[in-house]
Amino acid sequence: MNPRLLIIGDTSNVYGVGSMLSRAAQALNLPLTVSDNSWNSYAPSMKYLWGRAFFKLVNYRPMEWWFFNHKTIENIEKFKPELVIITGIFPLRDIFFDVLKKIDAKVVNFLTDDPWVKKMYSSVFMNNLKKYDLVVSTKKRIIPDLIANGVQRVEFLPYAYDPFWHHLPNSVSDLEKERFIADISFIGTGARERLPMLEAIASLGNLNLKLYGNDWGKISVKGWKKYPAVSNNEFRLAMYSSKIALCLLRKRSRDDSTQRTFEIAPCGGCGIYEDTLEHREILAGYPEYGFFSSPEDLANKCKWLLENCTEREEMRQIGIQLIAKDSNQFKTRLTAILEILNLSCI
Repeated sequence: MNPRLLIIGDTSNVYGVGSMLSRAAQALNLPLTVSDNSWNSYAPSMKYLWGRAFFKLVNYRPMEWWFFNHKTIENIEKFKPELVIITGIFPLRDIFFDVLKKIDAKVVNFLTDDPWVKKMYSSVFMNNLKKYDLVVSTKKRIIPDLIANGVQRVEFLPYAYDPFWHHLPNSVSDLEKERFIADISFIGTGARERLPMLEAIASLGNLNLKLYGNDWGKISVKGWKKYPAVSNNEFRLAMYSSKIALCLLRKRSRDDSTQRTFEIAPCGGCGIYEDTLEHREILAGYPEYGFFSSPEDLANKCKWLLENCTEREEMRQIGIQLIAKDSNQFKTRLTAILEILNLSCI
């Protein structure tokens, strides 16, 4: 029989990692239950100033955190999972791991962020790390630190895409399409370290540049039109309707590839990617002009691509062929986790 699986992650949105792993589990016919740990679902106190103040006072745990642990343990005792996967930096009480040990369940963290980033740091989570049977990291560069922190076993698996929502845009009116037409676009959270890349592109002048994402309000970005974060079909339209879609990494987060690496091409975007060994391996066979190593290199290649539509379309098609395949799906990542733990899946 296939192992019973409990996923603790964000399942409130279609694009949450918990949601994508849940769909992968369903595709593999795994008996499944989920505990949604998104703040909107389990921690309404985070909508209020007093709730956020409490969160900071008690080591980045909302008021509802203790009750969430209790309900999740009740779920474990009823469902008796053989495998539990927690997505990302989410601290849990020690009793949670004790209960899983008693029923001989394997517990895995699918770690998509750098837990040493100050904004995300949690001493409770750091202590939890030693209790996992396996930590799967999408970032190679943090693995030595995870081992030094006492993690029993660490494996690298890159991010993936989910064909349920990473696909060509759904049909919309011409007026709706027009909203997303751009020469170059970037979808991502605001960060000052990204400014040199964005400013180099803006220096090309007289281009339709669109920036989508949170936290850009307090950052001055000349030459770019700012828009709120996009999701679902708007996300797909923004990728597809831009002549070039940027894949920018964050040095602070020790990125060498990211979720966006696997999202641009399946949504029909023509991606240009920061030049890292990881990107070269994931996109083996991609044109040389699809990688950039500096702000100046990015600007020069974008200028050339905008002037050469045939090569740009070829790059778009090659990206789709390289990324939008079974080996890059969340289903394959989940299968790899099962194999690492010697859990059968038929």
